[in-house]
Amino acid sequence: MGIAKEYKDEINNNEYKIIRVSAEIIDLIKEKLGDEVLWVYDDETKELFLFKKPESFTDALAGLGEEMWKNAGGVDYIKQERDSWEN
Repeated sequence: MGIAKEYKDEINNNEYKIIRVSAEIIDLIKEKLGDEVLWVYDDETKELFLFKKPESFTDALAGLGEEMWKNAGGVDYIKQERDSWEN
């Protein structure tokens, strides 16, 4: 028997799998990332990512995309875009 079991939700007709993770692995995750962990599944790559939950999501995401906005023209780009809404 493998570690994954397949189930079907008869009410919503959804299929899903349950995977058992050993206590040793859970303890290792807690040791490395702490008690509050985000489990994020990527449907495209079929991969599960674990992240330490940030104390502040705002602080963790601050500056994200900064380089993209610089390349697009920053404030000038936003002004041009907003001006185009008025036309």
